[in-house]
Amino acid sequence: MNKKNWLMLLLISFLSFISISLIHTVQAYAYSPHLSGAIDPGIKGSKKDSWVSGRKLVYDIYSGVDGKEKWQIANRDYGYGSQPYLEFSGWAALVGWHHHGAGNQQTYIWAQNKRTGKDVFYLAEMNDLSATKDLEYNRQSSTGPIYKPCSEGTHNTSNETCNMYYDHVGFTAHIPLQELFPEGVSDDVWELSIIKDVDGRVVYDELKLPFHFDSMHFGQGEIKLDSGINAESLRMVDGGVVRRNYPRESGWSGGRYFTPGNIYRKVTQNEENTVVWYGVISPHDGNAVRWASGAYWRFEGKTAVLSYKRRVVQATVRHVDANTKKLLREDKKELQAGEHYKLKPEPKGTFADENGNPYVASPAGQVFEGTAEPDMSFTFTYKASLPDPSKPGGGVDEGFTDGLAKGEFLWELRRTNPSKPSQVLLNSDFSITGKHFAVRNATHQVSVPGVFSKKKEKPIQEIVNTGKVIGKGLSVDFSYEYTNHYNENYVCTEKQNGECFKWEFKDKTPDWTKAETYHLSKLYGSEVTLPIDPTFGKRVELSGAKSLQNQQFTVGRKKGFEGSQKPVSKTYYEGFKLSNASEAKDVNQLETQSWLNLSPGVLEYQVELPTDSHTASSFAFLNKNGGGDYYPVDVDKSLQSKYANQTPDSYSAYAFPLAVEKPTDQGMQGGKRQYQLDWTSDYFFTAEHTGFIQSYPYAKRVKEGRKPSQEEIRQYVEEQAKQQYKQQTGQDWQDSFLHVNSPVSRYYLPIEADSKLKPKQQYENKVVLRNMGLNDVSFVFGQTFSFDRYLVGSVLDDAYVVEQHDPLVPMSSYPHQVTVKREQQQSIYELLKNQVHEEKLFGFRRTNRGFYDRVNKIVNLGL
Repeated sequence: MNKKNWLMLLLISFLSFISISLIHTVQAYAYSPHLSGAIDPGIKGSKKDSWVSGRKLVYDIYSGVDGKEKWQIANRDYGYGSQPYLEFSGWAALVGWHHHGAGNQQTYIWAQNKRTGKDVFYLAEMNDLSATKDLEYNRQSSTGPIYKPCSEGTHNTSNETCNMYYDHVGFTAHIPLQELFPEGVSDDVWELSIIKDVDGRVVYDELKLPFHFDSMHFGQGEIKLDSGINAESLRMVDGGVVRRNYPRESGWSGGRYFTPGNIYRKVTQNEENTVVWYGVISPHDGNAVRWASGAYWRFEGKTAVLSYKRRVVQATVRHVDANTKKLLREDKKELQAGEHYKLKPEPKGTFADENGNPYVASPAGQVFEGTAEPDMSFTFTYKASLPDPSKPGGGVDEGFTDGLAKGEFLWELRRTNPSKPSQVLLNSDFSITGKHFAVRNATHQVSVPGVFSKKKEKPIQEIVNTGKVIGKGLSVDFSYEYTNHYNENYVCTEKQNGECFKWEFKDKTPDWTKAETYHLSKLYGSEVTLPIDPTFGKRVELSGAKSLQNQQFTVGRKKGFEGSQKPVSKTYYEGFKLSNASEAKDVNQLETQSWLNLSPGVLEYQVELPTDSHTASSFAFLNKNGGGDYYPVDVDKSLQSKYANQTPDSYSAYAFPLAVEKPTDQGMQGGKRQYQLDWTSDYFFTAEHTGFIQSYPYAKRVKEGRKPSQEEIRQYVEEQAKQQYKQQTGQDWQDSFLHVNSPVSRYYLPIEADSKLKPKQQYENKVVLRNMGLNDVSFVFGQTFSFDRYLVGSVLDDAYVVEQHDPLVPMSSYPHQVTVKREQQQSIYELLKNQVHEEKLFGFRRTNRGFYDRVNKIVNLGL
């Protein structure tokens, strides 16, 4: 008990002690509590009876707050001399029975001594207090006329049907103490009941107090009027009673009602009007205080006992923290020896720990019950009800950063199908480098306006046709959501009836209400674009093979990002140049109609790509449909039909195919992949005696991926020579080829007399190399040549070789002589007739090599 309460108790005790000497004597009243004899208490009633039962006796005893008189002991003279009377006030009505007025009702106090069996009755003094507006059903105003009043003759009617008047229902009880506790009595107990008489309808009920009157000194002891330790327990007896926030609150209930039959703990009361309103702890509202009229409460305490006690015992009640054993409070409780007691712990919130957390009795259900004895001690234990300690956390103090990312995006040419043009690989690959508590919704975005757009969580890699995207821009973005904030989550590990006494840490979870979004594009603006500008399909005109130096073409671009640093860009190229080992000549000065090397020479190729795909063993850059053509000004008649120009270019009527015979991988040098490209063409073979030219389709075999053996080449050439020689000359093949075991790609200048090629004039053969590298570029250049003299001709032609039918020396100079007989002449003549129509190779060389053998059979030529 705190100091203030102790001081108040001492003050009351002192005032009570001197009250006997200060009690004043009041003049005799017209009213007297004393009756001439016993009265009939009537029938038993209660608050729980219905409005139409005629037994619903409703009353309140005032505790002495809000202007109401407190109970007291006063000396008064009611015709029996001045003596002390115990006085307390209240109101009572037999609700639903009939109108109450000044002339049709009485209120009595009935005292019963269970020990002696004696009953006494006292008339209460009536006053003009009215409960009409307090008990009015469907009240429309606080002071105006009542709603739907009952007629004068109405009895036993519910207030839902009509409203009764309950005027002059207030009373003050005057109980002569000397009659109940005469001199010499050490202890005695009287149980009190209340009797109500309205128009002769007499009903009684036990008098119960929902509070504790302070004891008062009387004689050598103390007078108490009390309903026991459960006096403040109230039971709701009616349904539909609203849980009001304050006394006499009106308006819509919000659907909040007390539960009929439930017991509530009263903590306060309001006595401003006639009917008392009680404030109780409402578990429906988090143990907040809610209010209802006393007309709906049944007091659960014992029947009010008026007692005189000479001797009391003091019990120590300790309230202790169950965990720390800290004493929260110690009470000294006075009990009458032998009295039955029942003690319960304090409600939640009576005590609080150093952090303001309310204590709750634990374990639940603590009750001490028994008979009071001297020197008793009771201990109630409590635990602090702790709030959920879960809280937000995170921030820069933990090293978290703003959104950051690193990565790159790029495009590059890639040969995915060796038989088709290169395609464009688009790639975007970023990762989060910012330090965050949690991230989500990472998104890569790649787009080429009007062609392609894609969003994915993971890096994006797409291959598209080059023609669709060339000349356009590649745009990317990378975004993600992040939060640097989190919630620290706890779980309750010690619970009791919705309270928690112990929390343990569970985990941390991201607080997405404070999320932010990182966008690469917002940080870098136009830097997140790259032009797609390969040199794809370009046709490059060169002056000659020697001009194939440092020809570079764009094959890719890459841009890298890290944090907030300036992005790093790089362009990637492929390049071609003529090898120093190449024997190709741009200008060829020939002494006569000999031959030119068809090969454009040995080219060196190097490439570097953004994805380093050029470093892979499976890297492919050649287009199988690539290659080239060699366009000669003129060719031997035996080759004209076979090598008629069927290519897209019209540089000549003829075209020899070109192919890369052997791409030699020279590995990595300076981060670039190096290759050597050896070019070749078809093989051409010259007959030893006739000069007949036969080709072998070596370029085609190379493109097909197979290299023929020398024997295969020889068989093919000889077989084709038999067929084509017969077809061209009509004669059987009776010759052999030179260098058949050492084939070369040579262009033999035609030596026909009607060829357009003339000595000492410059001519240009064109070379076209197609679908070169990943850009599928084409190179066009010329190979010039001239010759000084014809290879074969007459003496007048100044030829290297003179083939002449006319004799060059006199007949007398011949060392051999042959005699031809007449009959032999006729046979020879027949042979000569057939020779006249023979087609000559190159316009001058006979094709029938068997002619001399036939003549020798006719006449011995001695050859």
